[in-house]
Amino acid sequence: MLDRKSIIRFSVEALLMAAVSVLVLILGIFATNSSEYRRLQSGYFEEFNSVLDAYSYQPVQSSLIYGYNGITGVYEGSDINGNPIGFVVEVEVTDRMTGNPLCLLVGIDYNTSQLTGIGRSSKDDGSSSITDEDIAAIEAQAVGLPVPMAYGAEADSLNQDTSDQLRLQGLNDGVYYAQTLTADRSGYIDYVEMNIENGMITTVQWDAFNVDMNIKNRRQSSLDGVYEVSGLNWASQSYILCHALMDVQNPDLLAMKSDGTTDIIEGVTVNIRIFCNLCIECIENSRAGFDKDMYNAGLQQIVDDLFAASFETLGVVNDDGFIVFSFEDYPGVFLGEDGIQLNVRQKITGDMTDYSDFDSSEADGGEDFADNISAEDGVRTGDTSYEADSIDGLPMTEINSYIDGIDGRLRQTSDIVTAINTAYKFLKDYLNWMA
Repeated sequence: MLDRKSIIRFSVEALLMAAVSVLVLILGIFATNSSEYRRLQSGYFEEFNSVLDAYSYQPVQSSLIYGYNGITGVYEGSDINGNPIGFVVEVEVTDRMTGNPLCLLVGIDYNTSQLTGIGRSSKDDGSSSITDEDIAAIEAQAVGLPVPMAYGAEADSLNQDTSDQLRLQGLNDGVYYAQTLTADRSGYIDYVEMNIENGMITTVQWDAFNVDMNIKNRRQSSLDGVYEVSGLNWASQSYILCHALMDVQNPDLLAMKSDGTTDIIEGVTVNIRIFCNLCIECIENSRAGFDKDMYNAGLQQIVDDLFAASFETLGVVNDDGFIVFSFEDYPGVFLGEDGIQLNVRQKITGDMTDYSDFDSSEADGGEDFADNISAEDGVRTGDTSYEADSIDGLPMTEINSYIDGIDGRLRQTSDIVTAINTAYKFLKDYLNWMA
């Protein structure tokens, strides 16, 4: 017969055994969950780390995801202390070249809204025309810049038949370039780069670099708030103006008034005279077959001859490869016979042909532009009016960064940038971000 002491001892032992069993069960569950967690994190790390470097990733659970067009998944990245550092947004867009889906991963920093990376999702079936090289090229230009972003400038419809558009005659395909020969009062040297394909102006970039190589280009300085103009920031106005030129294919049709401004392009308040002059020079260079490489080689030769020194030792090339030199102290360098002011092409080649003497006509041989325009204080096309532009449904005032895009691959550039901006729009709604 058990005495009271034995009963107590057996009861304690039974409780201890039960506690040990529960503990073993809990530890087993914990070990199983921990193993599953590590497995999940390993998978997340393998796929997401290239676009957002985080210690851990957790899927975002929100009804907003399921009703948001193009968003197929969102993951929050955290540091070792569990603090959020950014998001990986899985975005599906339609490739406009093939009509097939493209699924990308877009990494965006939590605090700065900067792009941290772009990559192809494991869900992408590879049926689109966008290559890994395309994605890498855009990533190289865009990482570290705040979203949303725009790229270069392109015509309203990438699918529009060029036979329906107005074109200038005599253009040769290629990349053409022109820059001002003296800096402005702020030290900026303006330049225009123009791409021509099938006789049409397909991309235009207007920007300026500074003779002080420690100062950012004008486009970025305007986005940083360092370079200010009235109205929209200068970068947005440059984008809108380039886009307007794409539409009309002729700088004469931008209606520049005698004071250098235009009143038909909404949102553009800056003086456009330098832009128009550089565009005309690019067009004349195209007609002469004097491309960007020839221009830069010619400018290099002029600087070399001026100082009788090795171009490499002069230190006049900035990190972006532009020749940074202002000729205001050497006004005679570009003076030709009878005091005629020469440009780089004329100085190098001696070719004084008037390449502006071409009719501006429709692609299908229609009537000349001149029959349809008036010339009161600048050229106007009737009641033509360009509205301030937008990209991916975002107003230009909200655009925080600009990239050049991929030469000759506008559709691919557009599709990738659309994915980036779609991720931004979702996070803006989800986090109530302010642009």
